Amino acid sequence: MWKREKGFTLVELVVVIMIMGILSVLIFQRSDTVEYWKQQGVIRDLSETIKFLHHQAVADQNFYRLEIDFNKNAYRAGMISTESRDDDKLLELGQDVGNLSLELAAFLNPSMGKTHYMIEPPEYPSLFEWKPLLPDMSFTDVRTSRGIKNASQGGSAYIHFSPRGFSEFAVIHLSLIHDAPLTLLVNPFTGLTKIYKERKDFEWTYGRSKGKSE
Repeated sequence: MWKREKGFTLVELVVVIMIMGILSVLIFQRSDTVEYWKQQGVIRDLSETIKFLHHQAVADQNFYRLEIDFNKNAYRAGMISTESRDDDKLLELGQDVGNLSLELAAFLNPSMGKTHYMIEPPEYPSLFEWKPLLPDMSFTDVRTSRGIKNASQGGSAYIHFSPRGFSEFAVIHLSLIHDAPLTLLVNPFTGLTKIYKERKDFEWTYGRSKGKSE
């Protein structure tokens, strides 16, 4: 009677290699899927924070600010406190702004905001805590009516929320897993965000004359 020698045949080795390959692909895909849903959760939290700040500014009758730190790859929010002389600047700007509110005029003026600083919201102290992105995520740049701030510049970008019921126009660009681009557009009149799974650029033109926009 013939006895089988110990070991695998060529066919058995091929089958084992195929099974290991399939398992590796499934594990990799599952890992990507888990990472994808984690990133979606982070994006959802950021969107919900923006919407909350828009409405809370009205409820508290106070300015709020969202700070995005490119060095930390994190964001936080707080209430804005200003020095008294800023009120005089707002009044000067308000003489020629037409239908624009004083706050919006300040947002459109690059000289404003230098004496603003952010404090912890008394009722929502957790907003002031840094909320980091996931390791495979990063803020690329943030565009507002005051200009654009890139990650290569470092530092922070800011988005403001007015007690009169509007947010500062903002476009937030992020890089996700496998360098996939994402654009988050903030509606200044509702505080709602629209998400694009690609890089899209928008520019603030509200209140500009035709001569300036051409």
